[in-house]
Order: sequence, then C-alpha cells, then structure tokens
Amino acid sequence: MESKFEITINGPLGNKIAVIKAIRTLTGLGLKEAKDASERKGPQLLDLDFTGLTRYPNPNVEMENQFRILRAEGVLVGEPVHKLLEELREIGAQALRMGEDELANEILQLVLAEKLRRKPYQGV
Repeated sequence: MESKFEITINGPLGNKIAVIKAIRTLTGLGLKEAKDASERKGPQLLDLDFTGLTRYPNPNVEMENQFRILRAEGVLVGEPVHKLLEELREIGAQALRMGEDELANEILQLVLAEKLRRKPYQGV
C-alpha cells in the first residue's frame, strides 16, 4: 500500500476545520503542522500514517472517508491528471516496443482523447 499521498490546494477551502482534521487523521501530524499544510497552496506530498488509522474498526474505509472529506472541501487528492497521462503514455510506448500494437494504440488513443477533452482545439 502507498505510504504517501498528494493533495493540492488551489483556492479557499469550504470548511478549513474539516480539512485540518482530515489531514491530521491521515498523517498523524500535530495541529500546527496540519494547519500549515491546509494553508499551503499548490501540490504537496504527505506521509500516510497507517498506525494512526488502525485505531478505527476499518482503516481502509476511514482513509477513504477522510479523502472524501478533503475532496468535498475543495482539496484535490491524488496525482494531477497530467502526471497520470504521462505515465499512461509511457506504458503505451512500452507496449509498442514489446510488439503489443493493439494495446499501445488503445492506450495512446485514451491519452489523446483526454488531452483533447481538457484543451479544446484553438484553430488557426
């Protein structure tokens, strides 16, 4: 299981207290450190504290609940899409090198479709 997760704060938060609590639950950070993390704009990589989550009956469900709270309050959780697309592009290229033309074609079509959806053609 991954021991780090990424959050991105781009603007004002819906409920700052809920965000601080969620960060504390997920990371085990103290109040000041979690507050500082909630005020930092842009992406940041945080350590997931599995030992703190084990105090809940179902740690995986609690972790998902905390991620849900962060998302509901305006925090982006997880890798930005451009990083995922870059990884998919690399997997597609690797499939092509291995002779998996059909798989490579499908992956690269997905990447292209997502890029076009996110950045419409500007036309000349």
